[in-house]
Amino acid sequence: MKYKVIIADDESLIVKSLVKIINWEALECEVAGTAQDGNEALELVRIHQPHIVVTDICMPEMSGIELLKALHASPVRPEVLLISGYNEFEYAREGLQYHAFDYILKPIDHEELTTCIRRMVDQLKEKEKSDYELKKHKIYELLILGNSDETFIDEQGAYAAMIVQFRHFTEQNEQMLKHWVSGKEKDGAAFQNFLFRLENSRFLIVCVNVTGDGERLYDYVEESAHKAAEMFENNCTIAIGKWVRGLSRLSFSYQQAKQYIETSAFLKMNIVTEEDIKNEYKSKNTPDAFIKKAELFLRDHFTDNIGIDMVAEQVGLSVSHFSVLFKQKTGVTFLDYLTRLRMNHACLLLETTDLKTYEIANMVGYTDQRYFSQVFKKYVNLTPSQYRKKAEKILSRRSGRIF
Repeated sequence: MKYKVIIADDESLIVKSLVKIINWEALECEVAGTAQDGNEALELVRIHQPHIVVTDICMPEMSGIELLKALHASPVRPEVLLISGYNEFEYAREGLQYHAFDYILKPIDHEELTTCIRRMVDQLKEKEKSDYELKKHKIYELLILGNSDETFIDEQGAYAAMIVQFRHFTEQNEQMLKHWVSGKEKDGAAFQNFLFRLENSRFLIVCVNVTGDGERLYDYVEESAHKAAEMFENNCTIAIGKWVRGLSRLSFSYQQAKQYIETSAFLKMNIVTEEDIKNEYKSKNTPDAFIKKAELFLRDHFTDNIGIDMVAEQVGLSVSHFSVLFKQKTGVTFLDYLTRLRMNHACLLLETTDLKTYEIANMVGYTDQRYFSQVFKKYVNLTPSQYRKKAEKILSRRSGRIF
């Protein structure tokens, strides 16, 4: 991981010197941006969320001390190293009161600066490790054990739960996932990722944006999910809970992700979010989807004693709405559609079996043989017995039989 650094000084030569002469890579750092005054530096901090800010004390618009005070109130507070002239010593002392890491005097000794940056990185590592383990333990207690500690409620941070369910799980999958989550720590000081194993093939990743920017967090989580799905070659399903503000609300996102991962068994998608569920619901509740569902139900149950009220209830519409919609989409009334299904099946039974007319009537949904015969003649222009005789003649001609 590389630690991001912002350098602020109104003297451009000093800035260029610090960027080029200091071996930032050897210090595990990278210069994310440079500024010529405090306002510009503050904006760069907001954009890049660096770990370290190296700033001159005396700058126009906003001084280094004013910048330090502004950063002191920030949710993501980088370590600050002050650059001070001899006549600015009292300002440097004031900076220490606002928890500046240290200060160095001009002219800048590059070895002294390098040593100071190395100490800052070491301290960052220790603090990150300690804070990370503490937060991971609290998340485990909250989500896995169901315990809550009211003294550890971070209302500033934005949290989101992501569950990864492997279809064909191997130990290599787990190692790849651990390595991937560990590698994502380079995404910046604002983001943290915590990995927990729930079951043999199911893992929980809790993603955090410590600045509380939930929209940015959710974009980050969705992008991460797509990259993970690609990395595992679609051998997993990933469910993402809605982002929440504060650790105390993380259970909501976790429970939502658990619900989505169970729902994913009925959905043909590798990544499941609230938006995906809504879109899937909408696609299943279009007029065409309602009528398709009704037609499938009718084809499976037309031999039963069913009516329009039963089918309307099956698809979740009122009888009046369903009746109008059915006619619009099929071009015929519900009764005509049902009757044609029954008559077509009755014709098939008359052609291929020697069942009695009353038996066929019962098999296509009619309890009254006489009524069945009336309906049959209306739609076929023949009585059932006439239709059977005609069908037998046609069959005999095809087979070459002579009566």
